[in-house]
Amino acid sequence: MKIYTKIILDKDDNLIYEESIDYFGKIKNAMGIHYDYDSTRSAKRMEKQAKREKKLAERKAKREEKLLKEGTKKKDEKKRPLDSSVPLSLEALTAPNKDES
Repeated sequence: MKIYTKIILDKDDNLIYEESIDYFGKIKNAMGIHYDYDSTRSAKRMEKQAKREKKLAERKAKREEKLLKEGTKKKDEKKRPLDSSVPLSLEALTAPNKDES
């Protein structure tokens, strides 16, 4: 098998110079290292996981920031306990924020 290392052609595709090696063996050994899916799989997996963790960390930070802002509002609001002397009614269950008189 002839493996070309250098080929020079003119503008009309006529051969000017060629440099080659005669090779006898398996073609995959002659071609050198080629990167395919299997050789880059672990690197891609690690990049994907790092990207996922970064995204989750950003979401968590945003959520915590939102909770800190809303935390001061929630402290002011307190739930009223049910008054045992007043019987439960459908109106009280469907409109719990309405003041009972």
